[in-house]
Amino acid sequence: MNALLPAFVDRLLDQGSDPGEIPEVPVSSATRWLGPLAARILSVPNSGMHQPADAFLAHGYVHLPLPAPGDRAVYLRLASHSAMEPWPILATSVVLTVAGTVALEMYQKVADSLSGRPQYARSFGPEQVFAVHPGTQCSTQSSPDGVQVLAAASTSPRIGTSLTGDEYAAATQRARWVLEVLAQGAPAGDRR
Repeated sequence: MNALLPAFVDRLLDQGSDPGEIPEVPVSSATRWLGPLAARILSVPNSGMHQPADAFLAHGYVHLPLPAPGDRAVYLRLASHSAMEPWPILATSVVLTVAGTVALEMYQKVADSLSGRPQYARSFGPEQVFAVHPGTQCSTQSSPDGVQVLAAASTSPRIGTSLTGDEYAAATQRARWVLEVLAQGAPAGDRR
């Protein structure tokens, strides 16, 4: 994608929704990316995050934009609360779990999501990745310490509320702390 994200992310964003189109990603490419990713995000001026007006709250996450090439969108996502939230998928998206956990539930029909009957459910921990496609009916729930990088194949209209200056400052400080710990090679929960 660019120098910021691991190379396999582009392959996941370019895949179709047909199960036969899942790209082959070698294990060596999809492991040990967490520390280097954290270091690259920290090396971007101002931690890679834009101004408070560009950050927003949606679907249970604070979204802090990161630099992305072309019409792609990349965000550092921080959990704003720990509840299962519907997530409308407008573009093929890849979630790279940085810290904490994120639970994903997928549904066949809207009625299934309303009644809490997922067709598929899974939790992802640090250095685990998943991709979703437009039209997927899903919800996610993050642990309170959850941090992810969200990369989308294209930009879409922003749906959410803008952050106040204080909310933005708190989110960027929290993100910086997690990234600094990871860039030094320690687990995200380790305060060394």
